[in-house]
Amino acid sequence: MAQEARKILGRLNEETGEFEEIPRSPYAFDGGAHINLGIRKGRELASASSGLTDREFRVLVWYWFATEISEEAIMRTGADIATELGMSPDALSRAVRVLKKARLLVEAGSLGRTTFYRCTPYLAFIGTGFAHREAVKNWNPPETKVREPRDRRRRKKDEN
Repeated sequence: MAQEARKILGRLNEETGEFEEIPRSPYAFDGGAHINLGIRKGRELASASSGLTDREFRVLVWYWFATEISEEAIMRTGADIATELGMSPDALSRAVRVLKKARLLVEAGSLGRTTFYRCTPYLAFIGTGFAHREAVKNWNPPETKVREPRDRRRRKKDEN
């Protein structure tokens, strides 16, 4: 019975002329879903010039990585998400409101009075390039400059 062919990663030892197989390491990821993120947009949003607060950016990143099925809502209540992020539900609600206004989060469904959100497909998408292109047809691009950055330094008044 013939053996099935397999690719071997190796190198040739120049001194002995022998072929040495290089051991393979197991796949580095956990086997869960993987997401495509827009690196340039992500860096723009992470920069101080975007105007996002650290809390708003942390909420956005949570939604990026909570996306497991393309174009599906993240079926978690605000209280659940707030607890996981270590903030109050009111603080989460304020952050979501800013992100929704900038079209970084979009409404993806509701159940009773609870609204569920997901990240815009411009920033995070699971699927093929063709499916991604189809998904963004229905959405306007998000804002990467949410507001003018706050000057957190104290300004000294001129004393005469």
